[in-house]
Amino acid sequence: MESISTDTCYTEDFIDRLNDHDFVGQSDYSNEIFLYHYVRLLEFYELLKSSDRSRFSFFARLLDKNLFIKAKADIGHQVSLIIRLLTTVSSFFLFVFFFFAIIFLAFLLPFYLVRRKEPDSTLAFDADRQAVFLIRSKAAYQKCRLSIERAVSAVTLVDNFGGLSVPGVSIYSVVGWGNILKISVISAFHALRDIQNFLKDGRVMLGNSCTLALFPGYVKRIAHKAVYESCLDEVVRLSPRAVFYTGDKDDRFALLQTRVCSREKKELVCLPHGLEYGFRFPGGLAGTTFYCFTPEAASFLNRLYDEDKFLYVGSVVDAMYGVDSESKFSEPIERVCFFTEPRDPEVNYQTIKELTERGVTVFVKLHPLEAASDYKHRFPNVEQIEDLDEAMRSSVCIARKSTILLEASRRGVKAVASLVSDKDRVYVMRIFPSLCSENIFKAFTFDELQELL
Repeated sequence: MESISTDTCYTEDFIDRLNDHDFVGQSDYSNEIFLYHYVRLLEFYELLKSSDRSRFSFFARLLDKNLFIKAKADIGHQVSLIIRLLTTVSSFFLFVFFFFAIIFLAFLLPFYLVRRKEPDSTLAFDADRQAVFLIRSKAAYQKCRLSIERAVSAVTLVDNFGGLSVPGVSIYSVVGWGNILKISVISAFHALRDIQNFLKDGRVMLGNSCTLALFPGYVKRIAHKAVYESCLDEVVRLSPRAVFYTGDKDDRFALLQTRVCSREKKELVCLPHGLEYGFRFPGGLAGTTFYCFTPEAASFLNRLYDEDKFLYVGSVVDAMYGVDSESKFSEPIERVCFFTEPRDPEVNYQTIKELTERGVTVFVKLHPLEAASDYKHRFPNVEQIEDLDEAMRSSVCIARKSTILLEASRRGVKAVASLVSDKDRVYVMRIFPSLCSENIFKAFTFDELQELL
């Protein structure tokens, strides 16, 4: 199958069907399987129903090939028995090899980590410790930074397995020569359990062949998470009275942290980084308390999951965005700044073109994944702002579907969502509930956008 866009799939009807499921997650991977693979399967259903594409590139990923074949078979297209047999057999042999690789890695990884451990960095037992912050990314650290600075008797535990460098202590500091064998054995059993539950979730959502094809991509992830869980168990034991905080909201680590804290009757507070999805995840969202960016998102998620743990507290959101300091009260600069995004760049180009042709002096803040030279070539007279904080001081901030809109509204400047693209409109109105905030102005045409400026 040639390279084609799945963006046309995202209609309101598609989102309704996406939420019309009865999956109940068995593993910590259920949300990831749902978001990255089950959703893709439904995308293939839509593409096959609306086009005559029936062939798949030989060079496609094995997983996508299996998903495509399943989608064809499920909607009644003819699929060669030989092709189905070859994909299933190849996936099975890969599964057998990687099954043993995961167990082996989970057992040996603690020995690797203890050799990297800094001297005198072991986390000690502390009955008076009040807060433990679980940090796995720079974005999560930024969302928790003010809470960390204000906390009394707290420790910040960083998952630095992938080289993350933020202030804090490595969560793997609990591994020592005295407990390394116990942690290694427990990690191997955690990995074995994860494989079993991973297969259960995969079979229900994707079918056997697709699950086997998916499995090799999770080799390092399962082994890593198994060791992380063993270390988190130790942290919970060493912090009997602490409240736990996380920036993870819906991935495997979010579900792991929620499960462990629930089992040990610990409070887990989620200060999420990134927008909350309007999808109903099989495994739910993290924490016993989940702080949302807007009251609209809190209300939406409480209805979606039939829970009451989703809260909106303005002071907490200000702290997450770091705008309760001088930046919130600094005088805005009278200018219009458009914050681009890397997906569908032609929408960015059209927006800048329309604004400049209508006589609007617009500044541009590019997404880090975009090349400044591309925009400089297309729009030589449009000034680019490199510093994010400087761009956020603009009196009018325009974006398509981004947390920039939320942060701008918290800073007291005018936040305008440019929704001239049908896809952007569906994302804002149905997929990212926080962006439905009444504090964000919405323009569905370029005429409306000009009026709001």
